[in-house]
Amino acid sequence: GGRLGTDVEITITGDQLDDADVLVFSDPRLTAKPKLNVAGQPEPMKYVVSIATDCPPGIYEARVMTRLGLSSARIFSVNTLNEVVRAQPNTTLATALEVPLNSIVNATMNVRAMDHYAFTAKQGQRVIVDCATRGIDSKLDAVVVIADAAGRDLLVERRGDVLDFNVPQDGKYIVKVHELTFKGGSEQ
Repeated sequence: GGRLGTDVEITITGDQLDDADVLVFSDPRLTAKPKLNVAGQPEPMKYVVSIATDCPPGIYEARVMTRLGLSSARIFSVNTLNEVVRAQPNTTLATALEVPLNSIVNATMNVRAMDHYAFTAKQGQRVIVDCATRGIDSKLDAVVVIADAAGRDLLVERRGDVLDFNVPQDGKYIVKVHELTFKGGSEQ
């Protein structure tokens, strides 16, 4: 996703996309051009998406044109909040990604990983955390936890709903995102 009126670099992934040449959206106010390297050549699977200032915030479909035809749709989200893109692993308290309040984080999650995000808040503030996987067609079934700075759980959401957190005291807090995995069967 991206913020209204900005250009966002994205990387596409999937099967049989080696010859992808055009990225199209369900709204003409979203456009994409291949990202060029320093030699002026297109970088494989990378695009720069331009989001017009008059594009309404919301969810849009994105598709890739390849030699085999148009791909299935994936979701691209347009919003008005500041965006933070995770560039480094954040799988421990020590590597928690600092996120300002009133922000959106765009990230992918590794299988069986736990990602950590840190925010600072004041006593009495109300902080809403929404791991918006369902709305963007993600396969992630997340458990989201708000913890204190030492990593002790304060509030847990196991159903993928929104966390509504009233900050008990000034300080740093951690949001932990777990992948919920349950596979049936028996061990041999």
